[in-house]
Amino acid sequence: MVGRTIVCIVSTTQQTLRTRLSQFRHSPDFAKLLRYGTISVVATAISLSGLFLFYRILSFSPGWSNIWATVIATIPYYYLNRMWVFKRRGRSHLTKEIIPFWVIAFGSLILSTLAVRFAGYEARTIGSKTTRAGILLMANFATYGLLWLMKFFVFNKLLFRIRVPEMPSDVPITD
Repeated sequence: MVGRTIVCIVSTTQQTLRTRLSQFRHSPDFAKLLRYGTISVVATAISLSGLFLFYRILSFSPGWSNIWATVIATIPYYYLNRMWVFKRRGRSHLTKEIIPFWVIAFGSLILSTLAVRFAGYEARTIGSKTTRAGILLMANFATYGLLWLMKFFVFNKLLFRIRVPEMPSDVPITD
């Protein structure tokens, strides 16, 4: 009897999950998530290329390499997200979009720089600078991978959400 109950609960949960996933796949948020993923690939390619260039070619420290690469990648990341992913047009709003976006980007930068500096410190005894550069790239990639969904949620639900104008409270609603 208990076994049948568990099977029934699991089956119902699976059906509910399938239904919700199917609904999500056909929602505007899913389309945004796909576009966000595409933009993230572009920004990641820019950032990791810059990290490799600054560290391996220009011999910057791991921390400074990560800072410069991330700042350079964040500029197109902001504009592509704003215009293509979240379909925002017109001028950017300083306090509602630009400052919060850069605060989030700066927080991500701090976390990734700490991860890259730690990886650089741990890999300092490895003879090959190219191998050390690869370790730095993995540390950067792993950090941003962990932050990816959290940032999408914040951008989608808070930063770039569609704002509905408020009705004045003194205007009566008529039918």
